[in-house]
Amino acid sequence: MVSYLLRKAERGVDTISELIEKLIITLVCSTCLIDHSTSTSMPVVALLTSITISCLVTLVKTRYMQYALVTVFIGCCFVSPCFAIFLPLIAYDISRKKLYVLAFAALAALGFQTYSGDLRLLFTTITFSVISVTVELLSSRSHLLKSELIKTRDNAVEYSNELIRNQDNEIHLATLTERNRIAREIHDNVGHMLTRTILQMGAIQIINKDEDLKEPLDSVKSTLDEAMTSIRKSVHDLHNDSIDLEYSLRDAISPLKEKFELTFDYDVSNHISGKIKYCFIAVVKEAVNNIIKHSNGNSVNITVREHPAMCTLSIEDNGKCAENISSGGIGLDNMHERVKALGGVLNITPSEQGFKIFISIMKKGN
Repeated sequence: MVSYLLRKAERGVDTISELIEKLIITLVCSTCLIDHSTSTSMPVVALLTSITISCLVTLVKTRYMQYALVTVFIGCCFVSPCFAIFLPLIAYDISRKKLYVLAFAALAALGFQTYSGDLRLLFTTITFSVISVTVELLSSRSHLLKSELIKTRDNAVEYSNELIRNQDNEIHLATLTERNRIAREIHDNVGHMLTRTILQMGAIQIINKDEDLKEPLDSVKSTLDEAMTSIRKSVHDLHNDSIDLEYSLRDAISPLKEKFELTFDYDVSNHISGKIKYCFIAVVKEAVNNIIKHSNGNSVNITVREHPAMCTLSIEDNGKCAENISSGGIGLDNMHERVKALGGVLNITPSEQGFKIFISIMKKGN
């Protein structure tokens, strides 16, 4: 949206710049009106007509309207030499809008007005026309370079944003990997040490005969149990957070790209339950295996969505089913069990138009 508004603003600036250049050409051409003021009104009419037609040529977008406007002005040049004075302004439009066919008509009109021997009008008009065309060519070249600069800038910004996105993804994956490593370290080292200490404390409680030490030992055992529970929860949370669901799903569906036209739509935050992540990954892997083995279609559409109260997964292909199968296979039964264990709903819709699996699982706390 911002880029669109910037382009619109730049077009507006280009239009204003073109109108300013035409105004300067008009003022220069107006200096020649004194020698051709055959009446009190014709120079003013020629001036206003040339300004009006030239502005309209700039503002209108259709080619036939531009041709019509320039043709009307050239026709006026055959009527009075006052109009021919402003032919440099029309020469600017002919060059700007690439109306080269009308250049011959403009030369004919100029020749018609100078046939009587007014060579000053001929040389002045031709000189101003050459200057006008030169100004237009330089202006067009400037606008072209400006457009290329803007395009290069946009490409550089897009490339920079792509690099930033890739860098963010790499940092995110590195963070998840580090979390997973920390979780393993805590589980393998601190967890095992606490487990060994708890077992030793249990053994001490069993062989203890001193009643005065029973309560302190029970307190220590309870504290160790709480510490073990807390560490186990922290390890599970770290491990769940270290799962990149989008990356895992893209990796799981990558075998489909060889035989199917694949569409993957993902819109899920990184804060959903790890159990839901495991469920979706397992279901997608099973579905991919089934599609590769049994589907006779050529396209697969996978959609993962997060809603305020639930997460949904949809897997659909366009293969025709010979019979309605909603359960019975080990893979489909495993899907049902995984979804059911999380309190979710799994719907399978086989038909001649395709095979669809739709899963909805309520988020934690709902």
